[in-house]
Amino acid sequence: MLREIKNFHMKVILSTLGPLHLIKSAEYLSKLVDIRVIQGMLPSWWNRWMIGLASKIQHRDISKTIKKRTPDCLNGRNVGLTIPDVYYWACRMFRIATPQHASMKSAALFGRLQKRYLRNADIYHVRSGSGAEGAIKVAKDRGMKVVVDHSIAHPAFMDANLKSEFQKNNATFTLGLDNPFWREIVNECEQADILLVNSNFVKDTFVCQGYDENKIRVAYLGVRQDFFSLKTDYSADQKLRILFTGGFGFRKGAEYILLALCELDKLGIPYEATIVGNASEAQSLLKRITPLHINLVNTVPQSELKTFLANSDVYLFPSLCEGCASSGMEAMAAGLPVIATAESGLPITNGKNGIIVDARCVKQIVDALLRLQESEQLRRQLGQAAAQLIRNNYTWEKYAENVAHIYEELIH
Repeated sequence: MLREIKNFHMKVILSTLGPLHLIKSAEYLSKLVDIRVIQGMLPSWWNRWMIGLASKIQHRDISKTIKKRTPDCLNGRNVGLTIPDVYYWACRMFRIATPQHASMKSAALFGRLQKRYLRNADIYHVRSGSGAEGAIKVAKDRGMKVVVDHSIAHPAFMDANLKSEFQKNNATFTLGLDNPFWREIVNECEQADILLVNSNFVKDTFVCQGYDENKIRVAYLGVRQDFFSLKTDYSADQKLRILFTGGFGFRKGAEYILLALCELDKLGIPYEATIVGNASEAQSLLKRITPLHINLVNTVPQSELKTFLANSDVYLFPSLCEGCASSGMEAMAAGLPVIATAESGLPITNGKNGIIVDARCVKQIVDALLRLQESEQLRRQLGQAAAQLIRNNYTWEKYAENVAHIYEELIH
């Protein structure tokens, strides 16, 4: 239950071109404050053909994703800006711009078009990258306090910690300050009255770059209740069942997962590793690092994902840079013992509700896997403690309460 902090006199505009987690945020915040949402294209009878075409361009069905932009509780409270999405899809279809250029231009269009709707509100809560073209300044000029919502490490951290990973694999790196889109994101973060981040790790990367710590607030995103305590049987058969979910690429530590699995092969440890998610970025790695027992599964619906979580023994997530990985939070909620890096952003206390390993340290990953393989008691202890932690502290209701308090703090 949401605590009694309702303030429907407090008017909030939440603006996001892309990520669905902010729509989920708005859904729960709507129970506490008067909230309106500005977002990208909304589903309608007249644009079905357009969504179908975009699905072909992106080689995946995006109709369900678009539909999730309009939960019932937000009907009549949201504005859909179609042009930025159409521009992006057209750029991809006709190859008239790189994906990075298309993203930057569509974000600029979104920033420009939303200005007319920025009125009659106390708070402008905007996803970083969605407040371009002076939208933040317009909101401030109209008397609003600005919360910029940012959910990954500072781009300077990504420059320092990820660029070499892409370069050694002859891959294009676009996540750092060389990219004008990320420079714009830093600019928007600097304009914020409050910078809202989704983990203490992200906060630390901004503080290290000289950002005012007093302007940063942390609110971990929630986990859906149907993910809680999926894991009930901690006995293991002869094989250790290792699971990774999400985009399997350089940033996620794919190389170090593969190297660790190869070490298990050398030691003769029986295991089965399952990768659930898009592994296209890791194809070059998979050609030169070939574990014996790896199963690649493409992206699956959430209902199927829960089956993988319930039937695995350990969740492995040695990411090099995150905000706070929702996939890791789901694994913790499910009750899986999790091996992760501090850079994953996950709220793990090492040895209490998970195992923290150093980034890029294959030996530590292997040692952690061996510890969990040898001890059912440790798997149960870490998994159940993780599930309890998420259940007690990281629900969507808790998230909404935290953010509503931040709004009140800003206004008063």
